[in-house]
Amino acid sequence: MRQWWTVPGPDGGISELRDVPVPQPGPGEVLVQVAGAGVNRGELILRPALRSDNPNAKPSPSGNEFAGRVAAVGAGVTGWREGDRVMGRGRACQADYTLTPAEALMAVPAGLSDEQAAAIPNVFVTAHDAIVTAAQAGQEDAVLITAGSSGVGTAAIQIARYLGCRDVVATTTSPAKAEALRALGATHVADTSADGWPAALTDAVGPVDAVIDQVGGRLFPGLLEAMALKGRYVSVGRNDGAHASIDLDLVARQRLHLIGVTFRTRTPAETLACSQRFAEDLLPAFGSGALRPVLDRAFPLDRLADAHAYMLGNSQLGKIVLMP
Repeated sequence: MRQWWTVPGPDGGISELRDVPVPQPGPGEVLVQVAGAGVNRGELILRPALRSDNPNAKPSPSGNEFAGRVAAVGAGVTGWREGDRVMGRGRACQADYTLTPAEALMAVPAGLSDEQAAAIPNVFVTAHDAIVTAAQAGQEDAVLITAGSSGVGTAAIQIARYLGCRDVVATTTSPAKAEALRALGATHVADTSADGWPAALTDAVGPVDAVIDQVGGRLFPGLLEAMALKGRYVSVGRNDGAHASIDLDLVARQRLHLIGVTFRTRTPAETLACSQRFAEDLLPAFGSGALRPVLDRAFPLDRLADAHAYMLGNSQLGKIVLMP
Protein backbone atom coordinates (compact mmCIF):
# COMPACT_ATOMS: atom_id res chain seq x y z
CA MET A 1 0.00 0.00 0.00
CA ARG A 2 0.98 3.68 -0.31
CA GLN A 3 1.93 5.59 2.83
CA TRP A 4 3.33 9.10 3.24
CA TRP A 5 6.32 9.61 5.52
CA THR A 6 8.07 12.74 6.74
CA VAL A 7 11.82 12.18 6.53
CA PRO A 8 14.77 14.40 7.54
CA GLY A 9 16.25 16.53 4.75
CA PRO A 10 19.07 19.07 4.40
CA ASP A 11 16.74 22.01 5.06
CA GLY A 12 14.12 20.24 7.18
CA GLY A 13 11.54 17.51 6.82
CA ILE A 14 10.39 16.42 3.39
CA SER A 15 7.52 14.16 2.30
CA GLU A 16 8.24 10.71 0.88
CA LEU A 17 5.60 8.34 -0.53
CA ARG A 18 6.56 4.79 0.35
CA ASP A 19 5.25 1.39 -0.65
CA VAL A 20 4.79 -0.59 2.58
CA PRO A 21 2.94 -3.79 3.57
CA VAL A 22 -0.68 -3.51 4.63
CA PRO A 23 -0.64 -3.83 8.44
CA GLN A 24 -2.70 -6.44 10.25
CA PRO A 25 -4.81 -5.56 13.29
CA GLY A 26 -3.71 -6.86 16.66
CA PRO A 27 -5.90 -7.35 19.72
CA GLY A 28 -8.19 -4.35 20.20
CA GLU A 29 -7.20 -2.80 16.85
CA VAL A 30 -9.12 -2.07 13.67
CA LEU A 31 -7.72 -1.83 10.15
CA VAL A 32 -9.39 0.98 8.20
CA GLN A 33 -9.28 1.41 4.44
CA VAL A 34 -8.77 5.14 4.20
CA ALA A 35 -11.27 7.02 2.03
CA GLY A 36 -10.06 10.48 3.07
CA ALA A 37 -7.23 11.90 5.19
CA GLY A 38 -6.94 15.41 6.56
CA VAL A 39 -4.05 17.78 5.83
CA ASN A 40 -3.04 20.01 8.74
CA ARG A 41 -0.68 22.95 9.14
CA GLY A 42 1.09 21.26 12.04
CA GLU A 43 2.64 18.91 9.49
CA LEU A 44 4.60 21.89 8.15
CA ILE A 45 5.30 23.84 11.33
CA LEU A 46 7.41 21.04 12.82
CA ARG A 47 9.45 20.44 9.68
CA PRO A 48 12.33 22.91 10.21
CA ALA A 49 13.62 20.82 13.14
CA LEU A 50 13.76 17.66 10.98
CA ARG A 51 17.14 18.42 9.43
CA SER A 52 19.31 15.53 8.34
CA ASP A 53 22.16 16.89 10.50
CA ASN A 54 19.94 16.62 13.61
CA PRO A 55 20.74 13.28 15.27
CA ASN A 56 17.32 13.27 16.95
CA ALA A 57 15.40 13.66 13.69
CA LYS A 58 13.72 10.38 12.72
CA PRO A 59 11.45 9.45 9.80
CA SER A 60 7.80 8.99 10.73
CA PRO A 61 4.55 8.24 8.90
CA SER A 62 2.36 11.30 8.45
CA GLY A 63 -1.29 12.14 8.98
CA ASN A 64 -3.44 12.34 12.11
CA GLU A 65 -7.08 12.07 10.98
CA PHE A 66 -9.02 9.89 8.59
CA ALA A 67 -12.35 8.60 7.38
CA GLY A 68 -12.96 5.28 5.70
CA ARG A 69 -14.36 1.79 6.05
CA VAL A 70 -13.48 -1.01 8.43
CA ALA A 71 -11.39 -3.56 6.52
CA ALA A 72 -10.60 -5.97 9.38
CA VAL A 73 -10.89 -6.18 13.17
CA GLY A 74 -8.48 -7.65 15.68
CA ALA A 75 -9.19 -10.07 18.49
CA GLY A 76 -11.52 -8.79 21.19
CA VAL A 77 -12.99 -5.95 19.12
CA THR A 78 -16.73 -5.48 19.54
CA GLY A 79 -19.04 -2.83 18.13
CA TRP A 80 -17.35 -2.59 14.73
CA ARG A 81 -17.53 -4.88 11.74
CA GLU A 82 -16.17 -5.00 8.22
CA GLY A 83 -17.69 -2.33 5.99
CA ASP A 84 -18.67 0.11 8.77
CA ARG A 85 -18.06 3.77 7.85
CA VAL A 86 -15.78 5.29 10.49
CA MET A 87 -13.61 8.31 11.21
CA GLY A 88 -11.19 9.34 13.91
CA ARG A 89 -7.92 10.83 15.03
CA GLY A 90 -4.91 8.58 14.75
CA ARG A 91 -1.48 8.34 13.18
CA ALA A 92 -0.07 7.21 9.84
CA CYS A 93 -3.39 8.20 8.23
CA GLN A 94 -2.13 9.65 4.94
CA ALA A 95 -2.11 6.20 3.42
CA ASP A 96 -4.32 3.58 1.79
CA TYR A 97 -4.86 1.85 5.15
CA THR A 98 -4.37 2.80 8.77
CA LEU A 99 -4.46 0.91 12.07
CA THR A 100 -6.26 2.40 15.05
CA PRO A 101 -7.45 1.31 18.50
CA ALA A 102 -11.11 0.36 18.25
CA GLU A 103 -12.12 2.82 20.97
CA ALA A 104 -10.73 5.74 18.93
CA LEU A 105 -13.25 5.23 16.13
CA MET A 106 -16.42 7.25 15.60
CA ALA A 107 -19.27 6.40 13.25
CA VAL A 108 -19.57 8.71 10.25
CA PRO A 109 -22.79 10.74 10.64
CA ALA A 110 -25.47 9.88 8.10
CA GLY A 111 -25.51 12.02 4.99
CA LEU A 112 -21.83 12.95 4.99
CA SER A 113 -19.46 12.03 2.15
CA ASP A 114 -16.04 10.51 2.77
CA GLU A 115 -14.43 13.88 2.01
CA GLN A 116 -16.65 15.65 4.53
CA ALA A 117 -16.08 13.01 7.21
CA ALA A 118 -12.30 13.32 6.80
CA ALA A 119 -12.66 17.05 7.49
CA ILE A 120 -14.10 16.48 10.98
CA PRO A 121 -11.90 14.61 13.48
CA ASN A 122 -8.81 16.68 14.13
CA VAL A 123 -10.24 20.19 13.83
CA PHE A 124 -13.50 19.60 15.67
CA VAL A 125 -11.86 17.62 18.49
CA THR A 126 -9.19 20.34 18.80
CA ALA A 127 -11.74 23.17 18.77
CA HIS A 128 -14.01 21.41 21.26
CA ASP A 129 -11.09 20.78 23.61
CA ALA A 130 -10.07 24.45 23.42
CA ILE A 131 -13.52 26.03 23.76
CA VAL A 132 -15.30 23.64 26.11
CA THR A 133 -12.59 21.99 28.19
CA ALA A 134 -9.89 24.68 28.33
CA ALA A 135 -11.80 27.97 28.01
CA GLN A 136 -15.04 26.66 29.55
CA ALA A 137 -16.95 29.06 27.32
CA GLY A 138 -20.68 29.48 27.84
CA GLN A 139 -23.67 31.53 26.81
CA GLU A 140 -22.56 34.61 28.74
CA ASP A 141 -19.21 34.78 26.97
CA ALA A 142 -17.86 36.63 23.96
CA VAL A 143 -15.39 34.31 22.22
CA LEU A 144 -12.68 35.43 19.80
CA ILE A 145 -11.35 32.86 17.32
CA THR A 146 -8.21 33.69 15.35
CA ALA A 147 -7.53 32.41 11.83
CA GLY A 148 -11.26 32.03 11.41
CA SER A 149 -11.04 30.60 7.88
CA SER A 150 -8.72 27.74 8.86
CA GLY A 151 -9.93 24.22 9.58
CA VAL A 152 -9.88 24.70 13.36
CA GLY A 153 -11.26 28.21 12.94
CA THR A 154 -14.31 27.14 10.93
CA ALA A 155 -14.98 24.38 13.46
CA ALA A 156 -14.53 26.68 16.46
CA ILE A 157 -16.89 29.33 15.05
CA GLN A 158 -19.61 26.71 14.65
CA ILE A 159 -19.06 25.21 18.10
CA ALA A 160 -19.20 28.62 19.80
CA ARG A 161 -22.39 29.43 17.91
CA TYR A 162 -23.87 26.01 18.78
CA LEU A 163 -23.11 26.61 22.48
CA GLY A 164 -25.00 29.89 22.27
CA CYS A 165 -22.06 32.14 23.14
CA ARG A 166 -23.09 35.79 23.41
CA ASP A 167 -20.72 36.93 20.66
CA VAL A 168 -18.56 34.91 18.28
CA VAL A 169 -15.71 37.00 16.84
CA ALA A 170 -13.60 35.61 14.00
CA THR A 171 -10.35 37.20 12.85
CA THR A 172 -8.99 37.30 9.33
CA THR A 173 -6.44 39.21 7.29
CA SER A 174 -8.60 38.73 4.17
CA PRO A 175 -11.74 40.90 4.40
CA ALA A 176 -13.18 39.05 1.39
CA LYS A 177 -13.72 36.05 3.69
CA ALA A 178 -15.88 37.99 6.15
CA GLU A 179 -19.21 37.03 4.59
CA ALA A 180 -18.35 33.31 4.65
CA LEU A 181 -17.28 33.55 8.30
CA ARG A 182 -20.55 35.22 9.23
CA ALA A 183 -22.43 32.47 7.42
CA LEU A 184 -20.73 29.96 9.71
CA GLY A 185 -21.93 31.84 12.79
CA ALA A 186 -19.52 34.69 13.45
CA THR A 187 -21.36 37.71 14.83
CA HIS A 188 -18.38 39.98 14.13
CA VAL A 189 -15.30 39.70 11.91
CA ALA A 190 -12.11 41.56 12.86
CA ASP A 191 -9.49 42.38 10.23
CA THR A 192 -6.26 42.05 12.20
CA SER A 193 -4.22 43.60 9.40
CA ALA A 194 -5.85 46.96 10.20
CA ASP A 195 -4.17 49.39 12.59
CA GLY A 196 -5.85 49.64 15.99
CA TRP A 197 -7.98 46.55 15.49
CA PRO A 198 -8.13 45.63 19.23
CA ALA A 199 -9.69 48.99 20.15
CA ALA A 200 -12.07 48.83 17.18
CA LEU A 201 -13.14 45.36 18.27
CA THR A 202 -13.79 46.26 21.89
CA ASP A 203 -15.68 49.37 20.78
CA ALA A 204 -17.93 47.17 18.64
CA VAL A 205 -18.58 44.18 20.91
CA GLY A 206 -16.83 44.92 24.19
CA PRO A 207 -13.89 43.01 25.69
CA VAL A 208 -13.84 39.29 24.88
CA ASP A 209 -14.02 36.63 27.58
CA ALA A 210 -12.17 33.85 25.76
CA VAL A 211 -9.60 33.76 22.95
CA ILE A 212 -8.97 30.62 20.91
CA ASP A 213 -5.67 31.45 19.21
CA GLN A 214 -3.89 29.65 16.39
CA VAL A 215 -1.61 32.51 15.38
CA GLY A 216 0.52 33.73 18.29
CA GLY A 217 3.61 35.70 17.28
CA ARG A 218 2.93 39.33 16.42
CA LEU A 219 -0.83 38.98 16.96
CA PHE A 220 -0.53 37.93 20.62
CA PRO A 221 -0.19 41.39 22.27
CA GLY A 222 -3.30 42.69 20.52
CA LEU A 223 -5.29 39.66 21.60
CA LEU A 224 -4.49 40.35 25.25
CA GLU A 225 -5.52 43.99 24.78
CA ALA A 226 -8.94 42.87 23.59
CA MET A 227 -9.60 40.61 26.59
CA ALA A 228 -12.01 41.15 29.48
CA LEU A 229 -11.28 40.93 33.17
CA LYS A 230 -10.49 37.32 34.08
CA GLY A 231 -10.46 36.39 30.40
CA ARG A 232 -9.16 32.99 29.25
CA TYR A 233 -6.56 32.88 26.49
CA VAL A 234 -6.05 29.42 24.92
CA SER A 235 -2.98 28.86 22.73
CA VAL A 236 -3.88 26.20 20.15
CA GLY A 237 -1.38 27.01 17.40
CA ARG A 238 1.43 29.40 16.66
CA ASN A 239 1.31 29.91 12.91
CA ASP A 240 3.05 33.29 13.19
CA GLY A 241 5.74 31.97 15.51
CA ALA A 242 6.20 30.65 19.02
CA HIS A 243 7.72 33.84 20.41
CA ALA A 244 5.79 37.01 21.29
CA SER A 245 6.07 40.05 23.55
CA ILE A 246 3.86 40.08 26.63
CA ASP A 247 2.73 42.87 28.91
CA LEU A 248 2.82 41.15 32.28
CA ASP A 249 1.27 44.14 33.99
CA LEU A 250 -1.73 43.79 31.66
CA VAL A 251 -1.94 40.08 32.51
CA ALA A 252 -1.89 40.87 36.22
CA ARG A 253 -4.24 43.84 36.05
CA GLN A 254 -6.83 41.96 34.00
CA ARG A 255 -6.23 38.73 35.97
CA LEU A 256 -5.95 36.82 32.72
CA HIS A 257 -5.66 33.05 32.46
CA LEU A 258 -3.11 31.86 29.86
CA ILE A 259 -3.77 28.24 28.86
CA GLY A 260 -1.72 26.08 26.52
CA VAL A 261 -3.10 22.99 24.78
CA THR A 262 -1.43 20.39 22.58
CA PHE A 263 -1.77 16.69 21.83
CA ARG A 264 2.01 16.23 21.65
CA THR A 265 2.47 15.92 25.42
CA ARG A 266 -0.77 14.09 26.18
CA THR A 267 -0.81 10.41 26.96
CA PRO A 268 -2.79 8.13 24.61
CA ALA A 269 -5.50 7.93 27.28
CA GLU A 270 -5.70 11.73 27.55
CA THR A 271 -5.85 12.10 23.78
CA LEU A 272 -8.57 9.48 23.51
CA ALA A 273 -10.58 11.26 26.21
CA CYS A 274 -10.60 14.43 24.10
CA SER A 275 -12.17 12.57 21.17
CA GLN A 276 -14.68 10.86 23.43
CA ARG A 277 -15.76 14.16 25.01
CA PHE A 278 -16.22 15.66 21.55
CA ALA A 279 -18.27 12.69 20.35
CA GLU A 280 -20.50 12.74 23.42
CA ASP A 281 -21.12 16.49 23.24
CA LEU A 282 -21.24 17.23 19.53
CA LEU A 283 -21.42 14.21 17.23
CA PRO A 284 -25.25 14.15 17.20
CA ALA A 285 -25.22 17.76 15.97
CA PHE A 286 -23.74 16.63 12.64
CA GLY A 287 -26.66 14.30 12.07
CA SER A 288 -29.12 17.12 12.69
CA GLY A 289 -27.18 19.57 10.50
CA ALA A 290 -26.49 21.99 13.36
CA LEU A 291 -22.77 21.44 12.74
CA ARG A 292 -21.13 20.68 9.43
CA PRO A 293 -17.61 20.06 8.19
CA VAL A 294 -16.26 22.81 5.96
CA LEU A 295 -14.36 21.24 3.08
CA ASP A 296 -12.32 23.58 0.92
CA ARG A 297 -10.57 21.21 -1.48
CA ALA A 298 -9.63 17.56 -1.96
CA PHE A 299 -6.37 16.41 -3.57
CA PRO A 300 -5.42 12.90 -4.73
CA LEU A 301 -3.33 11.01 -2.19
CA ASP A 302 -0.19 11.23 -4.33
CA ARG A 303 -0.41 15.05 -4.49
CA LEU A 304 0.43 15.85 -0.87
CA ALA A 305 3.01 18.44 -1.97
CA ASP A 306 0.32 20.31 -3.92
CA ALA A 307 -1.99 20.20 -0.90
CA HIS A 308 0.75 21.67 1.31
CA ALA A 309 1.50 24.40 -1.23
CA TYR A 310 -2.18 25.31 -1.43
CA MET A 311 -2.37 25.49 2.37
CA LEU A 312 0.64 27.81 2.52
CA GLY A 313 -1.14 30.14 0.09
CA ASN A 314 -3.64 30.95 2.88
CA SER A 315 -6.57 31.12 0.48
CA GLN A 316 -8.47 28.21 1.97
CA LEU A 317 -11.76 28.31 3.83
CA GLY A 318 -12.01 25.17 5.93
CA LYS A 319 -10.28 21.84 5.46
CA ILE A 320 -7.99 20.31 2.86
CA VAL A 321 -8.10 16.52 2.51
CA LEU A 322 -6.40 13.77 0.54
CA MET A 323 -8.43 11.16 -1.32
CA PRO A 324 -7.27 7.78 -2.72
